[in-house]
Amino acid sequence: MVCKQLEHVISGYLRQVWDKNDWLYEEQHGLRPGHSYESQVIMVCQDIAESLDEGVGIDVIMIDFSETFDLVPHARLLKKIGGLGRGFEGSLW
Repeated sequence: MVCKQLEHVISGYLRQVWDKNDWLYEEQHGLRPGHSYESQVIMVCQDIAESLDEGVGIDVIMIDFSETFDLVPHARLLKKIGGLGRGFEGSLW
């Protein structure tokens, strides 16, 4: 329960930072209000179908971050997030 609450707080804060700094491009679907992973999949399928119709080659890289918050040391993550106001220097690990 605590992990889910922490995940919600962190993702909400990150969304605010991303929106404030305009870091997400318009076609980003995940992690944005009013957009969904399902809409992203539909858009990707449409893009693939159009590319195939035009005979264009396609390269795809898929990365699953579903367990990310379970793998990151929470104390270090909170420390890093706390320092975001001073910049984004240094590595999380």
